Amino acid sequence: MNFYTLFLIYLPIVNAGKSSHSLWGLATHVLGETEFPEFCVLWMLDDVQVGYYDSNSWRFISRTDENIDEEYSKTVQGASWDVYLSMRKRSSLLQHRFNSTTGIFVHQRLIGCELEDNEKQGQLMIKEAFNGIDGGVLNFNKLQYNYHPKWPELEFNQQRTQYIQMGLDKVYLPICIKSLKDYLKKEEKLVMRKVRPRVRLISKESTDTEGAKITCLAFGFYPRHINLTLLRDGQPVAEHELKGGQLLPNGDWTYQLRKSLTITVQELRERPNYTCTANHISMDNKLDVSWVPDTGPDSASIIPVVLVMAVVLILIGILVVIGMWKWKHAGVPTFSGHIYSAAKDTETEKSNSSLETESTDS
Repeated sequence: MNFYTLFLIYLPIVNAGKSSHSLWGLATHVLGETEFPEFCVLWMLDDVQVGYYDSNSWRFISRTDENIDEEYSKTVQGASWDVYLSMRKRSSLLQHRFNSTTGIFVHQRLIGCELEDNEKQGQLMIKEAFNGIDGGVLNFNKLQYNYHPKWPELEFNQQRTQYIQMGLDKVYLPICIKSLKDYLKKEEKLVMRKVRPRVRLISKESTDTEGAKITCLAFGFYPRHINLTLLRDGQPVAEHELKGGQLLPNGDWTYQLRKSLTITVQELRERPNYTCTANHISMDNKLDVSWVPDTGPDSASIIPVVLVMAVVLILIGILVVIGMWKWKHAGVPTFSGHIYSAAKDTETEKSNSSLETESTDS
């Protein structure tokens, strides 16, 4: 399980609300001989990396502020160290269960907190995976503590549970919320910006069937939350009929999302109205793009014929123009039988005059 896999776990969790924000640590602990550090943490504000910590230097490195406060840096380093000790202990407990005593064992953890839409303190969440297998989720806030591990090795006794609850309530959640608010002030222009999506409804002939394929595409939007729906005659198309639906980054701090539907020949003949509709926080109203199929494959086949005929007519027109130009400049006969040419030289004219004189004398 690599960082990309952990990122896919991270995507569905971050920012549950449209205007909420979150701060997460994506931690990886590796046992065995690898080229990577034994332990590392990526600290993320929403979808922006703000810091990094690993076992090579045991120091917190800010990705956004070179002049970060030394006290804050020590606080994050202390929290990262505690995460490392906890993950190392858990990794050793589960090595035998996964039979990874001689190979490489990877333990990954997602830990973070949320600030809700009205800046109300949200929950703290911890999610773990061992060699790519989900290990359970811990949810904590002021009102509840829920932890459901998948293996008995990860269970806590009552005394340990009380100790963990106190640490989460008095240390980790307050530090996480304060850090989240501080980062929001520093990175406000980046994470609080709103970029409108561009929506397209693309249709093309299907390569697998005789029908067609349409794709509802929204791209270039931020933040990442968007409601993209494909409608057939005003009714949502069932999700099991659609392909795609995975949110993807564009590399320019915006996102894209697409959903595709295969249409049969019979559906094309019925000519339903398909609409791609998008709702996003950057827009007051939803954005709709519609498409209605042609009357069928026969009407679609007319288009190439029309294009070929248009090309032929253009070529004929060009040939006519070229012929007229050549005819005009090659010489035109007169009623007297003389040929007037636009490009005759003097010697030719003299020769023609001599011939005319001899003819007269004779």
